[in-house]
Amino acid sequence: MRCIHVSIKKIEVEKFSIREGASLKIFFDDGGMKCLPYSTTLDNVNEDVKTIFTKIQVYEKAQNRALDSEDILDNFVSVVIENDEEMMEKVKNFLARIRDDRSKLRGYGTHVGYIESLNKMQKKIIEFKDTSLRDSPVQVKNVRLKEY
Repeated sequence: MRCIHVSIKKIEVEKFSIREGASLKIFFDDGGMKCLPYSTTLDNVNEDVKTIFTKIQVYEKAQNRALDSEDILDNFVSVVIENDEEMMEKVKNFLARIRDDRSKLRGYGTHVGYIESLNKMQKKIIEFKDTSLRDSPVQVKNVRLKEY
């Protein structure tokens, strides 16, 4: 059985629409940086977070199976997302913040500031500092939110 350790590095809003929601890019590291796209309507952030984490696990299992191996245990892959509960909470808060900002945009009565706010939404990024326990016994818990 193979065990793959994954750490989420960054999530950024690629596209944003008030009606359709957001298209996200999820960057994660499993020994090499990977990126998965994810589109959401932002209606249920709890389900979105579960779907994102499941999508990462399914991707990693598909990439790391050894179908040509003689040993049957090589086909089983265990994917461990580091600090998964803490990361789920941070991703949920990030998506909730985007959803709340979308609600504010819907309430704009005039076009003044609307386009600027819309452009800000399309450039939102949440970056996670290295939370890997493989290299260091100290766990870093800082999250930095950048708005451009």
